[in-house]
Amino acid sequence: MKSNEIFRIRDGTYVSREKFKAVSASGEMGSYLEYIATNLIYVPSYLSLEYVLFENGILTENVYQFTLVTTKKTASFKNHFGKFKYRTVKPDFFWDYVTVEKQGFIIHKATPEKALFDWFYLRSGLVWEDSYFEELRLNLGGISLVKFEKLLKKYKSRKLERVFIFLKKLKWS
Repeated sequence: MKSNEIFRIRDGTYVSREKFKAVSASGEMGSYLEYIATNLIYVPSYLSLEYVLFENGILTENVYQFTLVTTKKTASFKNHFGKFKYRTVKPDFFWDYVTVEKQGFIIHKATPEKALFDWFYLRSGLVWEDSYFEELRLNLGGISLVKFEKLLKKYKSRKLERVFIFLKKLKWS
């Protein structure tokens, strides 16, 4: 590590400089980082929350770290590759993400609807007023409220049922 021949991903997990260079040169770095985040740093986990919401144009503010959901305790990691934040959900809520292959890497990622669901589920201090939801400046054009409503029915969260009322007002007003 001192001579930069290997980079630490997490205690006991490393990547060689050659692998890092090869991935970087191939243009696959984004997929590789998503792979590291969901398969090597803190398992089980899937990409969600701000990362997926920004990637899908739902959040308008830039995101500078990988945000993930896990059943383990909330944790943050910083390494040569970036910042990774893992938020805890109950095992009952750790579903409805997709596993995709991107440039040869297996990645676990929430759908936009599930990322929005997770994001509101984990937010504390929600203010139940139209103005609060308007101030979030969410671009809901890519969200299927039908899919979001299916998640609501499956997980039966009263908090998210109230969020759904405001999302419907915003999207269809």
